[in-house]
Amino acid sequence: MQEWLYRASNAKANADNTQTLVDDFGFICRSAFADVAHAQMIANVAKVDFGDVVHLYFVDGEGGGRSLGAYRVVGPHRHPRGNLFGAAVPKTKLRTVADDELREKLREGYAVDPRVGEFCGWPVIRDEHASPSYVKDLFVGRNTLVPR
Repeated sequence: MQEWLYRASNAKANADNTQTLVDDFGFICRSAFADVAHAQMIANVAKVDFGDVVHLYFVDGEGGGRSLGAYRVVGPHRHPRGNLFGAAVPKTKLRTVADDELREKLREGYAVDPRVGEFCGWPVIRDEHASPSYVKDLFVGRNTLVPR
């Protein structure tokens, strides 16, 4: 089991939308690819595995961050609302979205994966691991997903 630090920002959705997605739907939105023209995945996305813990943070426009909680990545069959999720994104544990209600919520600030053409992310359940306090230096460069 690996622990990951994942930094969401208001570049796409605000903190309330991000928290609602994870609390109400058990979903962390994450694209696999940055743009349609390049087949290279976003750093570390393919390394996240079932059973891994993602410490989710939200960073505001001034660079201040706060924890939204710790979440364990699970497959749809181990998720209380597994019917929300569709096909796996190849070479990752990301899933597409199969539910209209979740899709509508995602349209309030998120973008579809430019290469997959659908909303993608990890099905998650709440985990009891304590998240470390947010410190910008935990994230190297522009990376939003780093191992703990």
